[in-house]
Amino acid sequence: MKLWKKGFAVIRAPASGAKTRRFAVPDLVAIRNGVVLAFEVKTMHEERDLYIPGHQVSKLIEFVKRSGGYAFIAVKVVGHGTGWRFIPIDKIEKTPAGNYKVSTKLFSSGLSIKDLLVLAEKHKSIDEYFLK
Repeated sequence: MKLWKKGFAVIRAPASGAKTRRFAVPDLVAIRNGVVLAFEVKTMHEERDLYIPGHQVSKLIEFVKRSGGYAFIAVKVVGHGTGWRFIPIDKIEKTPAGNYKVSTKLFSSGLSIKDLLVLAEKHKSIDEYFLK
């Protein structure tokens, strides 16, 4: 994702190690102006409903509760030229089996990188809370 080029500090968390599975670690964390964005990253080759295991979403939610950040499912349909779309975690639906579904209609209404920049710019610095 091009978040680094847009001024975010970005770190990718490898999930393949046994120790990282015990903790609430998102795939990617981006920070700008004190705003923490956490992502579960998914790619697909065709636009279709996307199902995400419940434990992955639970870990993402736990991370943003601890960090005070915002959680997103980052989705890219490879080869479609639409770029990354960011679906806020509160927009996805829980299935009866306890997993989560990102419907195809959410892709078109998902946020762009430009939208994430706006979100990060709305953050106030601590100095703005003190009287001058």
